[in-house]
Amino acid sequence: MSTRQRDSAAYRPHVGELVLDRRTGRTGIYMDTIGGEHYLRPEGGGREWTAEPGHIDPAPDTPRFT
Repeated sequence: MSTRQRDSAAYRPHVGELVLDRRTGRTGIYMDTIGGEHYLRPEGGGREWTAEPGHIDPAPDTPRFT
């Protein structure tokens, strides 16, 4: 069982949305959340990486889903 606390105010992206991983400074396409971590993929394709939900924001200069 994970002891990681979840931030209820964390941004919740939609599948396919371009987001910013503030920890790495990279933007990526949100793919899914598994085990409490977001899975992101580079825009041009490539290897996914994980990010904690509290480190994700909408990518700058992209429309925000409502």
